[in-house]
Amino acid sequence: MRKGLIIITLILSVLVLATVSCKKEKKPSSEPVSWSPKPGEGGTLPKEVLPASIETTVAQYFTVHTGETPAVFSGQFVSQPHVLLHSTVANDTVQVYNERYIAFIKNDKLIDFYGKQWDNDRQDYYFEAYTNLYVIGTGDEFTCYYLTEGYPDGMYAKQSTVFSGKWNESYGGLKDFQVAVILLETSGNPNLAPVNSFRVLGDGDGLAQDTVWIRRNVFHDNLRVSAEDAFSMFRVR
Repeated sequence: MRKGLIIITLILSVLVLATVSCKKEKKPSSEPVSWSPKPGEGGTLPKEVLPASIETTVAQYFTVHTGETPAVFSGQFVSQPHVLLHSTVANDTVQVYNERYIAFIKNDKLIDFYGKQWDNDRQDYYFEAYTNLYVIGTGDEFTCYYLTEGYPDGMYAKQSTVFSGKWNESYGGLKDFQVAVILLETSGNPNLAPVNSFRVLGDGDGLAQDTVWIRRNVFHDNLRVSAEDAFSMFRVR
């Protein structure tokens, strides 16, 4: 009987070790993962979204609103013309992009983001949906953001996306609408730009106008995004 107990104990030990090993193993996924970390103290942008080493440089081209009483709202808009305001990516020559459709939907004290834009390479629309984003700012100002992790070309990468602007029902849209995308990690992927590269885009005339563009099931039917798609903005080869 004692011998049987020893054998059973050894078998259970092996099974536990195997389970722990499986849990620790992190396998690349074909689909990226996104989330919004909590704001910093006093309603500031988390350092993992905008590293301190490039904060001053980014601030020259992109406005981050801070505070704990931001504009939290629901609305659909179009950024047209949607233009490149600044880029640190080598040979970034495209200046004017296809109109970018955006929607922010109030979700209690958080906000959900939906987007649509024509992709010339795929000859089809590119859809986005990110929920439960934290919002910071004061008064009519808002800044919301999310992080994305993925494995383009099978190599781990991480980037942040930050939206900024001003909203009031009387504006007829989003004033000073901008979006910054920052490449945070690449694992040395030679097909991506260097770490801390960033691009800033926005509405060319300063107002992303009110519009209606969301139709039923459009996101449910079109939301399969690969890591290559998610990090395509920083692909250099």
